[in-house]
Amino acid sequence: MLDHPRIAKAVRLLERNPSTLVRLKDAAAHINLSPFHFQRLFQEVMGESPSGYLRRVLLSRAAMNLQMSDESVLQVALNAGYASHEAFIRAFQRQFGEVPSQYRLRSQGLTLPALEEDLQRLPRVQVAQEPHLPLLAMRFHGPQHRIEAHWQAFADYLRGLGLDLSTLQAFGVFYDSPLITPAELMRYDCAILDPGFEPSGTALTRLDLHAGRYVSLKHEGPYWQVLLVLRTLALAWLPQSGEMFAPAANGGYEQYLSPPWEAPGSVRRFRVVLPLHDFAQR
Repeated sequence: MLDHPRIAKAVRLLERNPSTLVRLKDAAAHINLSPFHFQRLFQEVMGESPSGYLRRVLLSRAAMNLQMSDESVLQVALNAGYASHEAFIRAFQRQFGEVPSQYRLRSQGLTLPALEEDLQRLPRVQVAQEPHLPLLAMRFHGPQHRIEAHWQAFADYLRGLGLDLSTLQAFGVFYDSPLITPAELMRYDCAILDPGFEPSGTALTRLDLHAGRYVSLKHEGPYWQVLLVLRTLALAWLPQSGEMFAPAANGGYEQYLSPPWEAPGSVRRFRVVLPLHDFAQR
């Protein structure tokens, strides 16, 4: 749980504009620290430097783009904040052990066939224009099986702020692929639709999910079955749809139709919502 208010605010700034690398001094000024003290505090809280963190998450997002879209390697490089094709190739190879073109060829060749149960879910898949969602979010890291525990911790934090959970609309935002990012580094935001609460001085940060075209699938069952929903969308729906996911957008999200902070293992009702390729980039 990222519960350090200043670093949570800095992380949100670093991630906000993926194609524009934030300068160290600007990130430090954003949280009223000198560059020296900011770098030291960030390293202490996050376990890596600000530049190392940003480089890692941008390259992970680039890997998702290579896997899920037909954008040129140069465009993927520019979206990741690299001014030159050559610099991107060198950085990508250092992180993933192969050049982007090799990575794309290998990862796109790993696609598995859809199962019969995936095909049965297809009639419930919807493509629609989703609205802008102003959220208050808290960052967590870890594998998918810890997400229910993240929600328990988030609920405790909200109660500590005096918020009434029964009045809140919950959203979960996910950014990383388990095929790309190590499990302990997987990013997940527990979030609520902004109820008009001022988050200054807390570990809550403002997060905007932009309006645009999304694909969604509603599900009811234990939380671990979110993997089945994602499999249906990726393996059964996407290949026959003529669409592409947009991993460079604001991340996919879960809209909860029942409280996600109920006891682990309880039945959950939620929509999984993924941005599509012509999603308006911000």
